[in-house]
Amino acid sequence: MYSTDQVTPLSCSVSFTGGTTSTLSFTLHVEVSTPTATATPDRPPDANGWYNHPVTMTLAGSAFSGIASCTAPQTYAGPATTSTALAGSCTDNAGKTAGASFPFRYDATPPSLTATSQPADGSVNVSWQASAGPAPLEWVQVSRDPGASGAAAGVVYQGAGRSYDDKRVRNGTRYTYTITAMDQAGNVSRRTVSAKPGMRLLTPAAGARLGAPPTLSWTAIPKASYYNVQLFKGGSKILSAWPTTASFKLARRWTFAGRRHRLAAGRYRWYVWPGYGAQSANKYGKPVGHATFVIR
Repeated sequence: MYSTDQVTPLSCSVSFTGGTTSTLSFTLHVEVSTPTATATPDRPPDANGWYNHPVTMTLAGSAFSGIASCTAPQTYAGPATTSTALAGSCTDNAGKTAGASFPFRYDATPPSLTATSQPADGSVNVSWQASAGPAPLEWVQVSRDPGASGAAAGVVYQGAGRSYDDKRVRNGTRYTYTITAMDQAGNVSRRTVSAKPGMRLLTPAAGARLGAPPTLSWTAIPKASYYNVQLFKGGSKILSAWPTTASFKLARRWTFAGRRHRLAAGRYRWYVWPGYGAQSANKYGKPVGHATFVIR
């Protein structure tokens, strides 16, 4: 019995009746070891142990008798998964087989991303919804153009939040925000929104056609103690109110200046002014704005 791999010359003698002897020599190949196989990817992961575009695995083997064949190279291009493997085997010239596999994670899908901007007086709120999978979301970055003090575009936020309040803006200047979301696999999505901060009416949208009394809203004005909301139909003022917050819910019916009014079908125009100090001081700032809406 042979205990090690070897190539050994052997001979055999045969005696025949009559005293004739014949000798035959031959070589015996003996292999008792097990071959080995390795699975090697064609490149390292793209980001954080994740692959985000096709990866190819190649099998290679080693054996005392030499390798007869290995599984052909395999390429993986999806679907996305947190755990999978490419596997194969190599067979040596003695007919023995060894297997190997290459485990990995794969995600080639960019994150889902939506973004909106809401301008206000002296500020802009940028908000977004981002999700990713199976590779988790890594971060969201917000850049602004123009940058601070009129400089070129620059990053103003990076983190795991869902919104950013930009208070380093000037009223009347239009800003463009680029929101970038990246997952742990290195996949990237981008969205762009614009906004021009300043005093403004927010809802309803100018010229909106409505079937019910709207809630009037506008940008909150710093240091304002209250607001004066006035509503006109035709050339007549039909309402004046003094809410302390930046919104006012219209009713279907109300009384103003001793007369009853109702929100009938027609076109309406509304105005808002900020008030400061006590209401009796009658101290108002520049108008926030004016707009129209239509009741159907």
